[in-house]
Amino acid sequence: MDELEKVFESAAEYFSLLSEPSRLKIMHCLCDGERSVNEVVEASGLNQANASRHLNMLYRAGVVGRRREGVQVMYRLIDPNFTELCRTVCVRIASREHLSAPERTGLLKLDDDADSDD
Repeated sequence: MDELEKVFESAAEYFSLLSEPSRLKIMHCLCDGERSVNEVVEASGLNQANASRHLNMLYRAGVVGRRREGVQVMYRLIDPNFTELCRTVCVRIASREHLSAPERTGLLKLDDDADSDD
């Protein structure tokens, strides 16, 4: 039972990453490809400190990867399972909330990106 308990704890930590709208905004920004922190800040509307804090959390959790390019740090999504889970939940909620077609299309681009990697 101890092994199962560890799995449940890990799953809860994994799902907790989805519990913050700022992290969802960041993931949405990164669905278009690799971006610098400044580009994430601009696209998400978050301030620099907040975006950096959430990017670091996503990095430590293994959801995003990063590399240094000169003085900038570039981030990209690296966990396709997390991305698909996020997309599925967001699309389901968007369909219940009756979002406009362009807003739903923005969520669906995650699915298109996953298909192009195959």
